[in-house]
Amino acid sequence: MNDFLVIFPSSDLATASFMPHGMCYLWKPWLVGLHLVSNGVIALSYFSIPTTLVYILRRRSDIPFNGIFLLFAAFILCCGTGHAFDIWTLWHPSYWISGWIRFTTALVSLATAIALSLKIPQILILPSPSQVANINQQLKEKIVELEQKEATISQQEQFLRSIYDNVREAIFVVDVESDLTFRYQGFNTAAEKLTGVKDVENKTPAQILSSEIAAAVEKHYRECLESQTTISYEECLPFREEDTWWLTTLNPIENKAGKIYRIIGTSLDISARKQAEIALDQEKYFLQTLLDNLSDGIVACDQNGVLNLFNQATKEFHGLPQQAISAEQWAEYYDLYRPDGETIMATEDIPLFRALKGESVRDLEMMIIPKQGKSRILLANGDPIVTPDGGKIGAVVAMRDMSELKKIEQALAQLNNELEARVQQRTVQLEQVNNLLLGATEQLRKSNQELEQFAYVTSHDLKAPLRAIANLSEWIEEDLEDRLDDDTRYNMNLLRSRVHRLENLINGLLAYSRVGRLKSEPQEVAVREMLAEIIDLLDVPPEYDIEISGEMPVLVTEIAPLQQVFSNLISNAIKHSDLDRGKVRISVQEQDKFYEFAVADNGKGIDPKYHDRIFTIFQTLEARDTKESTGIGLAIVKKVIENQGGTIKLESELGKGATFRFTWKKNPS
Repeated sequence: MNDFLVIFPSSDLATASFMPHGMCYLWKPWLVGLHLVSNGVIALSYFSIPTTLVYILRRRSDIPFNGIFLLFAAFILCCGTGHAFDIWTLWHPSYWISGWIRFTTALVSLATAIALSLKIPQILILPSPSQVANINQQLKEKIVELEQKEATISQQEQFLRSIYDNVREAIFVVDVESDLTFRYQGFNTAAEKLTGVKDVENKTPAQILSSEIAAAVEKHYRECLESQTTISYEECLPFREEDTWWLTTLNPIENKAGKIYRIIGTSLDISARKQAEIALDQEKYFLQTLLDNLSDGIVACDQNGVLNLFNQATKEFHGLPQQAISAEQWAEYYDLYRPDGETIMATEDIPLFRALKGESVRDLEMMIIPKQGKSRILLANGDPIVTPDGGKIGAVVAMRDMSELKKIEQALAQLNNELEARVQQRTVQLEQVNNLLLGATEQLRKSNQELEQFAYVTSHDLKAPLRAIANLSEWIEEDLEDRLDDDTRYNMNLLRSRVHRLENLINGLLAYSRVGRLKSEPQEVAVREMLAEIIDLLDVPPEYDIEISGEMPVLVTEIAPLQQVFSNLISNAIKHSDLDRGKVRISVQEQDKFYEFAVADNGKGIDPKYHDRIFTIFQTLEARDTKESTGIGLAIVKKVIENQGGTIKLESELGKGATFRFTWKKNPS
């Protein structure tokens, strides 16, 4: 203290007595300099540290800026202020200010310590650097996992989109608005192709469909909303100007609040199936109607013996409707008896039961003796019903009512006995008649021979004077050539034509009388070669075309009659042609026992009302002065064909040509 008093005047003793301990060393000059430098550096550091801390915290938005940092900054600033006043008090000691600064620093320090203590639990749970590294590693792994999941979700989304766009079912999305308005948000590719509707986004059903159809569609949507479950139904909708049938399924989609905000619908075009069902229903109705109109009873059962077909005739036979009863009850319930009418049928003897067991039942006689109604004798035939792959699916039996037939058989048996007696009596009489017929036949043969001889002699005797008349007319015309006028020459030509007609008529009559009486041995005939020979002999005009169409047969037959038929038909077509370019077409069609030949021309045709007349002998459709004809040719053709066992017919109309079709036996036996 003595050294201290030497430095400070006595007037300042009171003040000096309050100088803090530790300041007493200031009487040593070199310590004063060190004190100044140290406190200055500390104060500067205490001011810069909180400033830097606040600056950093304000710049880092990821670190929360709260009260603990402000208290810590205030604590440092208070400490810095205290050190600064230590420098000030060396020259201007003011211990009150310094004391208040120290007191403030103490309060701030205490508050900082308390706040820091309260933060200890939070500080302790903060991760260490190694934990941070682990967390970062886990975050990286989570990020990789999330990226993989996103890639998977993207692939799944692409897969679902591929399904959405490529399935054959129509898929549509309907949003449900708060006022229960339904708006389409999309059609998949199949829906657009099937319906032809593309622009549907944000459109209501009424904007796409007719009002009636839209109302029906919205009714289904409301039903899905009310039930809150998936529903399926069939509906008919008009697309592409035609009605189409759809099998639609609606799936409601809920949001997190459990409210349905969207409906996903799928529709399968079942128009083809619907048409098949309609056709099947029609076929079933047709079949049932057909079965109900049969006089035979038809009954069928499935593989379990349950009756599933019972036509109207069967119901009338039994006087009972169809019942789903076991096979053991059939006989008693449906009154089935053996042919004696007294013994009820055993189950194993019932035709339907036997057919169900795989047996084919044929002509089994049985009786139905209903409790109400008349008794019937039935003839039953039955078979199992088997699928193409051999699976047995039931059996069917047809029953014919033979009651009346039995009565007729009994009557016939009685008549048969009577007839046998009469036959024996008639046999004796027939033998007598047969002897008479043999004699008459011999007389007829002789008469035919005499008639043929008479026809030959008559034709020969008539032809000679006819030829003489023709020659005589030519001679007279030559002798009087200078004195004959045109009318006389015309009459002389007319005379000769009449003579030739009469000669042709005689030849025709002779040919007609010989048909069937002149027989020749059958031989192999190549029809195409035979037709070529006939055409050469007919001297066909060059402007006339005769076509042999198709493959002509080779058959065994009498050649002369076939030649005569073709020759007459071809020459007849040529004779009556009225065209500059006439045509005849010969063709053939094979039948079971016959060949059907056709000779068709493009002439003027024949009115259908004259078709029968042309085959009558001496009948012509034109005056003989206009077209020379005897009227015997087609009569001969008809007689020859019928004599060979065939038939001939004409197909013709005026202006459309004529076609003669005739049949000829393949085998003459």
